[in-house]
Amino acid sequence: MSKIEHVHHKGARVGYRDDGEGKPLILVHGTGGDGEANFDGLLPHLSRRRVLRPDYAGSGLTVDAAEVLTVDHLVHQVIATVDHAGIDSFDLAGFSLGSAVAVRLAALHPGRVDRLVLIGGFIHAADPRSRLQFKLWADLARKDPATLARLMMLTGFSYAFLSAITDLDSVIAGMVSGGNWEGVARQAELDLRVDVSRELGRVKAPTLVIGNRCDQMVDPAASIALAAGIADATLAWLEGSHLALMERPDVAADLLMRHLAD
Repeated sequence: MSKIEHVHHKGARVGYRDDGEGKPLILVHGTGGDGEANFDGLLPHLSRRRVLRPDYAGSGLTVDAAEVLTVDHLVHQVIATVDHAGIDSFDLAGFSLGSAVAVRLAALHPGRVDRLVLIGGFIHAADPRSRLQFKLWADLARKDPATLARLMMLTGFSYAFLSAITDLDSVIAGMVSGGNWEGVARQAELDLRVDVSRELGRVKAPTLVIGNRCDQMVDPAASIALAAGIADATLAWLEGSHLALMERPDVAADLLMRHLAD
C-alpha cells in the first residue's frame, strides 16, 4: 500500500504516492493519467528505490482550480512534492506530457536531477495531426467522456492487449465514473501549447529517451527528435503502443533501470 501525502502549493492541494526506500526516483505521468494508473505496473520492478509519483493539476489526488495550465505550473507542483518529501537530488522519469514536464524541470534545476528518462514524449504538438487529436480530446472530455475513454483505449493500447480484456464495457464505465474529465480537458489544452525546444540544450543530466515504435498517439519520430536535441542522449525503443509502458512494464523497467544504474 502506497503512503499518500499532500502538500499545499499556491492554492492547490497536490497529492503524491511515496513507496519504498533507497535513491529517489520521481515518476511524472501523462495526459489523462495519474501516478497510479501510469506507473503501478512498474513498482514491482523498482526495488531498492524510493519512488515518488506526484499527481499534477487535473489528475488523481490533486485538487487545483487553475483553469489554464502551463508546463511551469506542473513543474512547480512536482518540485513541491519532492521538497515536501525531504528529497534533494533524484532521478526523474516522465511519460508523454510528463516528459515535457521532466525536460523543463531538468533544465530549471540541473543540480537536482541526476539522471533523466523520457518515455513516449514530445517536444511540441505543432503538427496538424497532433493538434487534431488534442483538440478532440479536450472537446470530448467536456461533452462525451465515454467516447473519449473508448478512443483513448483504441489508440493507446495494442490490438493484442485490448483483445485479451473480456469486459471492456466495464473498464470503460470505470474510467468514466472515476475520471476527472475537466482535468483531462485542461491537460489536453496544455498539450496544444507545449514547446520545450529551448530547454533541450539546457538539460545536463544523462538522458535516456524511450520511444514506442507502434505509437498512435505520439509520433515515434518525436522520440528521435527529443534524443537528438539533448546532448549525448541515448535512444531506445519499446516494441508497442503509446501505453506500452502499462502493457509491458517489465520491459520498460528493464530499460529504465539499466540507464539509472549506469
